[in-house]
Amino acid sequence: MFKTVKIGLVGTGGIGQVHARSHAAVEGTELSIASLIQPDVERRLADEHGARLYESYEAMLNDDAVDAVDICLPNDLHRDYIVRALEAGKHVLCEKPIALDLDDADAMIGAASASRRLLMVAHPLRFWPEYVIAKQAVDVGHVGQPQLITAWRMVSLLASTQGDRGWRHDPKRSGGAVLDMQIHDIDFFAWTFGKPHSLVSRGIRSPDGALSHVFTHLEFEENKQAFVESSFMLKGNPLGIGFRILGTQRSIEYRYLPRTFSLHGVENQEDPPEPSLVLYEWGKDPVPLHTPEEDSFIVAFREEMRYFAECVRTRRPPEHGSPAQARLALEIALASRRSCESREMVQL
Repeated sequence: MFKTVKIGLVGTGGIGQVHARSHAAVEGTELSIASLIQPDVERRLADEHGARLYESYEAMLNDDAVDAVDICLPNDLHRDYIVRALEAGKHVLCEKPIALDLDDADAMIGAASASRRLLMVAHPLRFWPEYVIAKQAVDVGHVGQPQLITAWRMVSLLASTQGDRGWRHDPKRSGGAVLDMQIHDIDFFAWTFGKPHSLVSRGIRSPDGALSHVFTHLEFEENKQAFVESSFMLKGNPLGIGFRILGTQRSIEYRYLPRTFSLHGVENQEDPPEPSLVLYEWGKDPVPLHTPEEDSFIVAFREEMRYFAECVRTRRPPEHGSPAQARLALEIALASRRSCESREMVQL
């Protein structure tokens, strides 16, 4: 019988509620919640999942029974809460991005090293079935020599639990569409192609001055390229995700357009399952690579939480969502933002 991993959740906004449900779905994990900002929501989640509710973050950190904490707070708060947890001897899972600047990221990485505790950053595409299968297909040569990845990730901020009052509307807190949205696909590009050597970005600013819709072209070794469109400005349907991978022999395509997605509570797509990931080759019928039996959003977060719990249980440093990977994604995202601001190519 394996050891139960006791995880304390800090932050119960939209993504925090997703994390809570995902932890609760993992066998061998016991969830607790710190009362911090939204007492009614925190109490409801604790009751829903049979979780202990701590009166404060400090009370959670002072409980030796808590093995790890999961930080789902606004991006500008990550450093303080993560360093405090590590210094208290807790392992840490943190929502992406790791930080809003490299100095904060390095401080957290240093604190993890000094405390000899695990730090993992939640980059969910590394657990999202279609992204994992596509990465494996590229690695084994199913597309031939990979040449280009085109990706898109667009959301309406009104889908967040606070609507137009949410912290993501403040670029000083969220980092805008680049650090809070584009960084997902940047991490996938780096996972698949390695570190780019240059990029150029252009963006559209929302009325509050934030970079809220960004186009980025990245160049890698061996003439590999990637392009991503990232937005907080989607109207109507609150979420649109997808990618296309072009190779010398075949291409792969994925589209995710759920009808009922909401960070208030993730619901499955209304349509019956159909192939979500397809391999194309000239002159041949398309080959389905994956037909989801349940919503991939739900699967990705549940498997991410399962992976973190197993890392804590075995004291094995994460190979997915490692601090180094998260720092690289942040470095590239910051370069993308600089390119938007300077309107020049940035070398990495």
